[in-house]
Amino acid sequence: MRKQSYVPVGSVRSLLALAAAVTLSQTGLGQTLVSANFAGYADGQLVGQNSWLQYAATDARPLTLSGGAVTWAGGNTTDGQDAVLLFDSQISQPISGAAILHYDLQLKISNAGANPSYFAALNGLASTVTSGNFQNARLVAKSFEDGFQFGTRVNGQGGYPFTYGVSKLSYNTSYALRAEIYMIAGNANDYIHLFVGPDFENLSLYASAFYGSGTVTDPTYGGMLISQFGSASTQEAGVSISSMSVTLVPEPSSAALLGLAALCFGVTRRRQ
Repeated sequence: MRKQSYVPVGSVRSLLALAAAVTLSQTGLGQTLVSANFAGYADGQLVGQNSWLQYAATDARPLTLSGGAVTWAGGNTTDGQDAVLLFDSQISQPISGAAILHYDLQLKISNAGANPSYFAALNGLASTVTSGNFQNARLVAKSFEDGFQFGTRVNGQGGYPFTYGVSKLSYNTSYALRAEIYMIAGNANDYIHLFVGPDFENLSLYASAFYGSGTVTDPTYGGMLISQFGSASTQEAGVSISSMSVTLVPEPSSAALLGLAALCFGVTRRRQ
């Protein structure tokens, strides 16, 4: 005789806990906005390949590819060429709830200064115009002991400082770096969790940066940018990037519900 059997309440609670633990490191759950695996690029200048555009006027020290990576030596005190890969449309703040982006890079740092400038960011507009186009979700490397620390900040407009991790990382070592960007409805409440690991399957929380207070509008995102920014007061890091991407992922609650539905479907009915 076939009978219908339901999972006990305690088991349902266990499933809920398991679903809530679903990690957003599985970027397959989301929509890839842009992606660049430089192993498939030709050696030479980056700008002009696969829709990469020059951002701003300077073309000094053109960004170049060699051996499947975009690499520059660092240490300059003047601005070099920047390049941007634009989204199809700008990602703006949600009316309610949250929108979450994963900004992922596989890279090496060869040197860094004590007062660093950012090497990558997300463009504010889906455009190369410079007026009102702030670079948000900035990523930076700062010297620390005989190595370095990664850091990030949410907004490029105000004077909000970078937040750095506390542990030392090693030069000329390949790291997976993820800026998990939370765009929260309402003003001045966005934040970034920065994760680091040897690859994207083995990430650990490294630092968290918050917006701070103020009247500056929340950031928007229109493309991923590589920056060779240098000045007399900041130090350009030496960087080698082998891949980078931006993915729009579900809210944690949505991911958990999807995981719960899949789990419950498999166990709520059985043959006895």
